[in-house]
Formats: sequence, C-alpha cells, structure tokens
Amino acid sequence: MNSSHQNKSFSPIEAVNVIEQVAGIHKGYRRAHAKGIGFDALFTPNDNAAPFTQASFLQGDTQKVIVRFSHSSPIPDTPDQLIPIKGMAVQFPSPNDKPISLVMANVPVFPTKTPAAFVRLIQAFGGKDISLKAKLATLSKDTEFKTIPPLLKRLKTPASFATTRFWALHAYILDTTSGERQAVRFSFEPVAKEDQLPFTTKDMELELLERMVDSPVHFRLLMTLAASEDPINDPSISWPDDRLVVDVGDLVLTEKRADLADNHLFNPTNEAPGFSCSDDPVLHYRSEVYEESYRRRISGR
Repeated sequence: MNSSHQNKSFSPIEAVNVIEQVAGIHKGYRRAHAKGIGFDALFTPNDNAAPFTQASFLQGDTQKVIVRFSHSSPIPDTPDQLIPIKGMAVQFPSPNDKPISLVMANVPVFPTKTPAAFVRLIQAFGGKDISLKAKLATLSKDTEFKTIPPLLKRLKTPASFATTRFWALHAYILDTTSGERQAVRFSFEPVAKEDQLPFTTKDMELELLERMVDSPVHFRLLMTLAASEDPINDPSISWPDDRLVVDVGDLVLTEKRADLADNHLFNPTNEAPGFSCSDDPVLHYRSEVYEESYRRRISGR
C-alpha cells in the first residue's frame, strides 16, 4: 500500500459512507453490529474498585443497566455462524445524565492502531469478486494489517453469548478524590464456564433466552490495571498477562427489553467524576462514528 493511501484520513461521515458502500444501506439498523438483542440487567459493585476511583457506577448499591449483545456484521440477515466477532455493550447510569457505556467485543484488542487504518480495512473486505482467503492473504502482506489474519484464523464463532468473554479494548483513566490516577482496561467474564464448543445452527439470541429460563446469566466485570510502561493509547497492543486484574462487580441479566435496545446509543466516551477516557484516537473516533450512525438510523435511513 503506498504511503499517500496510508496517510489518507476519513471523517466520521466518510467512514459511515464507506460502511454503506461495502455493506449496503439497511434502514433502521446500526451501521455495524446491526443484529442484536437487548436486556435489562442488574450490576452489583463489590467495592473492590473503591481504592482506584470515585466513579459511582463502580461502587455502592445495585444499579439497573442496559445490555446489548450483537453480531459485528453491518448486514442484519447475515447468518450467525458466519460472524465470529460478537459484541456486548453495557450502559451504566451516571450522575451527570450521560450514561457510561462499555462497548466490547470477543477479542482482546482492536484490529488496527488508527481510525484511518480501520476504514481501509473495511474497504479491503469489500467486494464480492475476491474470496475471503485471498483477502486475508493480501492483508498479511501489508504491515498495517499483519496482526489481523492470525487473529481471524484463531477466532471461532462462539456457541453462546453467555459463555463468551468480552473486552472493552480501550484504556480508561480512573482517579480518586485525592487525585491518584490509574489506567485500566475492562472486560466482562462469564460466570458460566467459557466453552470452546462449536457454533450450532441455533439462533444465538434464542439460545440465550432459553438459557435464561433454566438459570441466571451472570458476568463478572474485571478491571486490568496498566503498568507505567503499558501503551494506553494504542488499542491494537495487548498488555502483558501478568498485570493485576481486579474483580469489581457482578452483572446478571433480568429480562429481554421490548425495544431490544435498538434505539439506544452506547457512547463509549461519556465521562463522569472518577472515570475519563484515555487519548486513544480510535476510542474517540468510534464515538463520532456511532453518533453519525445513530443520526441516520433514527431518521429512517
């Protein structure tokens, strides 16, 4: 890929246009993670986060939250088994009326370092005249995308949302009332044993609803603490496995939402006292792209 192409940037509007060019326009749906299901849920903090932050959503009493599980494809009728990347978004209440949202995927890192590279990745996967195998081979030759083919080859479509771990991908900054600061990454780990079972033909939303009839679906919210040398503004790089991980609370699904959370905007850059965003450019770009997608969705586009 030539340097002029690599240096090209895309506005959030242009990014959404690229998604529509590649996947088509599906009125009323999100431009990514189009198909999904929403739940009301309860999150109970255990106060293990209190030494690191004054953020109210990470301590205190049980609170009502909104959860959405999804499939990453922008095409809503894509079969579940063809979409190995799944999503989970959780929206917590906030004292400033800007709810805190953790927007996650079942992969521990974001596929690219920069927003522009991600838009180019979407473009690379467009077109029906080249096989997926050929596209992966092309990507593997480009240093900008060299980590993506191995990641996709290892990734299998999960059997259930309830047995899948989800990572928030980006770093956030916690601070205490005394001014101490700590960079963290969040993830939700299923209480049900993570399984490696192959995907069945059953609709994943239906499987989750049937599972809830038999037993509660729980996740633990985990907080990984960065060391001073860990990159906090590059979501494509993993932190070492030996970093301290703190269990900060329990989430349990209560019931399916009638609106499936379809009209909710999960903005991953909303902040609150004790909780702020890192300078990760992908994090801030995703927020702007989500807002543009939301504007088009609610206007019937």
